[in-house]
Amino acid sequence: MLKRKKGAIGLLAIAFIIAGLVSGCQDFLNNPEVQNDPNRATDVQADQLFQGIQVGQFFMQEGGLARLFSVWTQQMAGTDRQLVAYAKYDITESDHDDEFNNIYTGGGLIDIRNLIKVTSENSWIAYRGIAKVHEALLMGTSASVWGDIPYSEAVNDDIATPKLDSQKSIYDALQILLDNAITDLQSGEGYLPPNDHIFGADLSKWIAAAHSLKARLYLHWAEVDPGNYALALAQAQQGISFVEGSMKTRHSTVESESSVWYQFYRERDSYMRAGKFLVDLLVSRNDPRLQIYFAPDDNGGYSGAEPGEGNALVSSLSSIFLAKDHSFDILTYEENLFMVAEAAFKTGDESTARTALNNAMSAIETRWSLDVNSLPRYDNTFTGQALLEKICEEKYIGLFLNIEAYNDWKRTKMPILVPFGGGDPETSIPHRIPYSDDERQTNPNVPPPSQQPLRNTNDPS
Repeated sequence: MLKRKKGAIGLLAIAFIIAGLVSGCQDFLNNPEVQNDPNRATDVQADQLFQGIQVGQFFMQEGGLARLFSVWTQQMAGTDRQLVAYAKYDITESDHDDEFNNIYTGGGLIDIRNLIKVTSENSWIAYRGIAKVHEALLMGTSASVWGDIPYSEAVNDDIATPKLDSQKSIYDALQILLDNAITDLQSGEGYLPPNDHIFGADLSKWIAAAHSLKARLYLHWAEVDPGNYALALAQAQQGISFVEGSMKTRHSTVESESSVWYQFYRERDSYMRAGKFLVDLLVSRNDPRLQIYFAPDDNGGYSGAEPGEGNALVSSLSSIFLAKDHSFDILTYEENLFMVAEAAFKTGDESTARTALNNAMSAIETRWSLDVNSLPRYDNTFTGQALLEKICEEKYIGLFLNIEAYNDWKRTKMPILVPFGGGDPETSIPHRIPYSDDERQTNPNVPPPSQQPLRNTNDPS
């Protein structure tokens, strides 16, 4: 991965970082529909940038952050080498250098801003809207993890050491960016990318995803400002409305195009196994997703490891989730329904909350081809705190291996986890990770680890 010679990507004039990334998805670019497009002479720069952006986005959503947070939320367990240390909350500022660097390089913000520039110059307005949604997803995910990060002064060759923007200012800016993206997408104007691996340039799906992303980002701030629940509800009700409209990564059975989880397990099979908390929860519910998520252990049953236990003999991920071409969730119809449920509950509408929750259960059955009513349904006997707990529990299970499960846990405090070493999960399980030491060494605006907050601003207690 690229290492910066200047601080926070103030940032290297690298318009084409794509060469290395494109090799990981070369067959996608060799698609005849891409190569034979009549506009090839003018749009190749945009499409190559877009290729790298998508690859970078997929790596962020499936990579080291997803592994770490799946361990901390006890969906998975670290069972060997550094993953055991992570399970014991032993993490350093160098552990996620690549993930922080790639906010900006390697298909990150540099390439997104260049794509926005090219599409603007060519009046490809809808294509620009797609790029803006990618920027909001990238920066929203990053701000949820690190809090204050370079944004307003990043990707600026005149500023070598950009300031850290407040987490709130970033979220506010992303809401405006998404509003602009929706306007661009609704225009339908201009050339559209033939290599859109998420939605195939279906603008109606991108518009719905933009509304769902706005809802997600409003929820991120709801612990600080409960008024955000109403804002989230309004956006989610315009969001993703069917299973096939879900935003997912894309992979193939070609080795170089395989999923990040497959690639990790191919080289480090013993490092991660099922988390005991999630396995036990699925067993107690007789939940058919147990066999979808996990493989049988050596005894033919299903088992998980306790935090920090280091037991690699328990269940691993299933062949479904370790398939080379498995598409992992980024932002789904089910998540959108869970957001409606939580936001409706928090605004006093339990009837809408229950309906959305039950619709989410039905959507999950459809997604996994499960029997109708094989998952729970919730009637009006579920009310108050009991209803909220079920919304959070079902979302925790449904967002398997998704970074957002960690953000939900920080906001809702549910499910109630027993951390490594016991004690209070609110003080034992980390609520953020340190900034990259690469960034700190090149940007004096980044404080040393001892001066960094234990929580981000949107996670006050």
